[in-house]
Amino acid sequence: MLGADSKVRIFDTTLRDGEQTPGVSITPEQKVEIAIKLDELGIDAIEAGFPVVSHGETVAIKNITKQGLKAEICGLARAVKSDLDAAIKVEYAKKHGVQVEFSAEDATRSDRAFLNEVFTAVANVGVDRLDIPDTVGYATPQYIEQLVKDIKAITRLPISMHCHDDFGLAVANSISGINAGADCAHVTINGLGERAGNASLEEFVMALQCLYGRKHNVKTELLYETSVFVSNTMGIIVQPNKAIIGENAFGHESGIHTHGIINNPLTYEPISPELVGRKRWMQAGKHAGAHGIKAMLESFGITPTEKELYDIVEKQKNLADKGKSITTAELLSITGDVMHNNKFEEKFKLYDFHIVTGMNIIPTAVVRLHTEGKDYIASEIGVGPVDAALKAIQKIAGEMANIKIREYRLDSITGGSDALAEVSVKVQDKNGNVVSARNAGEDVVVASVQAMMDAINKVMLQKVFYSKN
Repeated sequence: MLGADSKVRIFDTTLRDGEQTPGVSITPEQKVEIAIKLDELGIDAIEAGFPVVSHGETVAIKNITKQGLKAEICGLARAVKSDLDAAIKVEYAKKHGVQVEFSAEDATRSDRAFLNEVFTAVANVGVDRLDIPDTVGYATPQYIEQLVKDIKAITRLPISMHCHDDFGLAVANSISGINAGADCAHVTINGLGERAGNASLEEFVMALQCLYGRKHNVKTELLYETSVFVSNTMGIIVQPNKAIIGENAFGHESGIHTHGIINNPLTYEPISPELVGRKRWMQAGKHAGAHGIKAMLESFGITPTEKELYDIVEKQKNLADKGKSITTAELLSITGDVMHNNKFEEKFKLYDFHIVTGMNIIPTAVVRLHTEGKDYIASEIGVGPVDAALKAIQKIAGEMANIKIREYRLDSITGGSDALAEVSVKVQDKNGNVVSARNAGEDVVVASVQAMMDAINKVMLQKVFYSKN
């Protein structure tokens, strides 16, 4: 078994397993971009792809090896001459020599005597490393532990774990393997991969570090940034409640939770959000309590009296009980009404907008905003109705407030053609300050517009209050 001070190798297979996710297809250029991101994250080894699959795959892997990355670059090959020939055509391999990691497909369901025979045979002919794949996620942590110990005793070679998540045990099985003597785990960003996916890199790394005290080379503060990049590039959304990198992982609404978080973050956060490149956020709503609402208002420099705070909380709860999502702008508007102060009002108000879209029609949006006593109208075209609407809003707000969209995300919360969608928007002002807002609704365009308006108003309201403090 490895000592507690030895570093665990992180072998990322996002570029192969992630691309095997149904419906995903990325260009050679995008593969290079992802590889660079993974290298910046501190990954020890990157499986760049399967060279024999296509000419484009070979070109992508060759271009990745030309980037001068610190990570070891690997290519997958079957144990047949044609695959091996394709793999060693890559220039990096020819110049630096080929390291061989032998992987036994479906090892965890194989006959143990036969598996031992195969691993012993390949060890005897000079294989450098062995990989134990739990190809259909069928193993348990207890079985993995014994299997790794047995293989280690027989071969004395470094062992990698490659676990799938069909039963939700990929991360647990990977950690069990490491604790039993394996020194490397195959993982993917966001747990991407065919069927239920692979062991999630971010979950594995943080559990390894925080729960087991094991060392690694991953720069954890870049985990969220890398997750978002891969999600956007591959077009696969991350579920809101996903551990570590889900949008709700560090979000709080419940009054009990927000009270605890304010007094001691460890009460409801086992790790600091900053450790993984995140920020804590609180949400107004019917579950929110006085402590959470007070903290949200204080972030804008607003300090209501005890009576005013009570009225603000009750008003926003009443509104939430009607099924309305309470945006920051709406909370501040309620606060302005209660405190009789119009400086809390939204700086930009959306009066109306309309969209024209369809087949053989360029999507066009017209919006009317009101600010500083005047109405402003703008029209824009886009690749779709959402793009056109947000461009029209940005045409007005961007010129007046130097605000631009940094990120847009759309997640489907429910199924069906009338699915409830959640939109997340991040905007940035000229000073580099980034503000995010989210909105949910059955109409994607309306939810997108409302989220955009909330984000813009949050930036403007912050300017008002922070300039006075």
